[in-house]
Amino acid sequence: MTCGNRCREQRAILCRMGALPVAGTRFVGRGDELSAVRAALRRGRLLTLTGGPGVGKTRLALRMAAGAGRSFPDGMWFIELAPLRDGELVPGAVAEALGVGETTLGTQASPSRSLVDALVDHLSDGRTLLVLDNCEHVLDATARLVHTLLGRCGRLRILATSRQTLRVGGEQVLTVAPLPVPDPDDIPSAGSVVRFDAVRLFADRAACASRRFHVTDDNHLAVARLCHRLEGNPLAIELAAVHVRAMPVELILERLDGYLALLTEGSRAGAPSLPSPRPAIDWSHRLCTPPQQTLWRRLAVFQCGFDLEDAEAVCSGRGIDRHEVGPLLADLVGMSIVVREPQPHAFLRYRLPEMIREFGIEALSRSSDEGWLRGRHGEHYRRLIELVDADSMNRHQAVWLAWLRLERANLRAAADHYLTDTGEATQGLQIVTVLARYHLAIGLISKGRYQLSRALDQSPEPGPTRAKALWIAGWLNLLQGRTTEGLDLLRQCRVLAQAIGDASALRRVVQFTGLAEIFQGRYDRAGTLLRQALAEHHAAGDDDGEWLALFQLALVSSNLGDHEQAIAYGERSLAICRARDAAWAEAHALLVTGLATLWCGETERAGPLLREALRGMHALGDRWGMTRCLEALAWALAPRRPADATRLLGAAYRLWRSIGSPPEQWRMLADSCEHWRTYLEHVLGPDRFAEDFRGGHDLLLDEVVGQALGEPAHAR
Repeated sequence: MTCGNRCREQRAILCRMGALPVAGTRFVGRGDELSAVRAALRRGRLLTLTGGPGVGKTRLALRMAAGAGRSFPDGMWFIELAPLRDGELVPGAVAEALGVGETTLGTQASPSRSLVDALVDHLSDGRTLLVLDNCEHVLDATARLVHTLLGRCGRLRILATSRQTLRVGGEQVLTVAPLPVPDPDDIPSAGSVVRFDAVRLFADRAACASRRFHVTDDNHLAVARLCHRLEGNPLAIELAAVHVRAMPVELILERLDGYLALLTEGSRAGAPSLPSPRPAIDWSHRLCTPPQQTLWRRLAVFQCGFDLEDAEAVCSGRGIDRHEVGPLLADLVGMSIVVREPQPHAFLRYRLPEMIREFGIEALSRSSDEGWLRGRHGEHYRRLIELVDADSMNRHQAVWLAWLRLERANLRAAADHYLTDTGEATQGLQIVTVLARYHLAIGLISKGRYQLSRALDQSPEPGPTRAKALWIAGWLNLLQGRTTEGLDLLRQCRVLAQAIGDASALRRVVQFTGLAEIFQGRYDRAGTLLRQALAEHHAAGDDDGEWLALFQLALVSSNLGDHEQAIAYGERSLAICRARDAAWAEAHALLVTGLATLWCGETERAGPLLREALRGMHALGDRWGMTRCLEALAWALAPRRPADATRLLGAAYRLWRSIGSPPEQWRMLADSCEHWRTYLEHVLGPDRFAEDFRGGHDLLLDEVVGQALGEPAHAR
């Protein structure tokens, strides 16, 4: 890894997805609106906040949610839809925020089960609030999803922000108005002007920019006129307030009025009103130096935030040296053009607020930089994805999973650039292929399969990249019970790999054909194919293929009743993962070894393996693995602590519903589940069993993981 990537490793952690963002500045005013939002969500189950850009819809929604925890004991989740450009991705964005997957893992009884079905199962019983932000550009897809979720989840509430209403049955609409402003011709004192929310917001943000700033008898008229001139638009006010560090309010007002006079020069209509912050954004842009303006429009290429290394790599050149990017970025932060993202980690990420980013995109489209910059952005993320692909079967595995989670929208944008704007579609397919494995790791298989299918259609060029994409696409289809489609993709991969001499792809075809045999219950045939793949992976030194083949062989042996052999396969898999310090693979190897050990009757030995696996799965956000660990720990606890075991089963059942039907294609898993459920119901009695099962079902994920590990609940 490069020095920069080592720094990235030191800084990156896995953050909890979907939880409400923490605002970086104080919330001001909006008391009446907050009361109206709370009342509307008590009356009905869908509220859409509408209003012009920059008026504070998102901030109001977050403020309401932050104070409503007791009303939504099963969680409140914020889903940012602004980075999406394809309505098909809306369910996946919601699922990713909630940690929901739709893994059916070869189950053929319900191959048509969708990600929306998994969302319904996850949300159907809970008192949950979803905050869907910036819906207007994916309005139809959002409306369809909202209609389905509300129709099938009786206690769910949805708070949406959009410049247009969703037009869904039962929708309540609250138009968020600009902040109240004083009449500049009727201001008797500084004390009276600060009663207006617009002035209070200006004063608060100005004091952040300059600790010496206060609204006084000397400046209160200028403050009042400025807020009136900006018509109480919060974003416009915040942009103006930061300039108090460089000039008095009177001069800010004078320069703003001068700029607006230029806008209307020669017009009989006079100075325009400001129903949106757009003129204020334009004015702020004019106050920037040329290098600051250049960096502003270049930063707009990032879809979901960026860090300093990203900005330096993408935005330097053509007049901005790499070492100049940091100071210029600090200037834009100081002007509230760029904001620091409040993240639960130690390193800094930045973003442009959506309206400011839109302005930057328009400025970029008018410049000579656009094609060059999008190429730089695509190449930056293509190089990083190459590192992920080559560097993931080692101690960096967890780091890269965290990075993929943070950068997925930037990666999609880079892939789209290659797939649609250049003649290098293979580069885009390479990015989408690695993203597909990330979606597999977190259980969003439909999302990965959909994106990979489109990329394969757009990139027909034969070669190793396409061969790899084909076997991964086949794998994803098999995991969802789409056996015919999966085997057809593997057949295409075999033909291509033979033509180009790609031995790695041929090994994977054999391996995943073996997986198809597992899902069809032909375990002897599966074992033959997987042993062939294992020998070929070992001879080639392919640790990534070898550990997974051993994992799959352990499951085959368990289903054939040879638990000692299953343990041996699991331990070999675990040894490879530990030697490479690959955290995600190690957690799965621990799981399969723990299961085989449990089936051998060695409960005391299985417990530590399963708890270690659970700890790793929880840190990595792998809900399928967590659920299987909880279920197996329940079986291990059942003879000694039946009530605790039953609560774990209840929690596991709820998680299974959130990721799809319990995978019953492995006979030992299904048989064990049925055996211990029957045993616990007999030991506790039907009523006590139902009570404890329900108690586990109602636990939050962090709570149940903490109980299973014997540790206090904690958030990732």
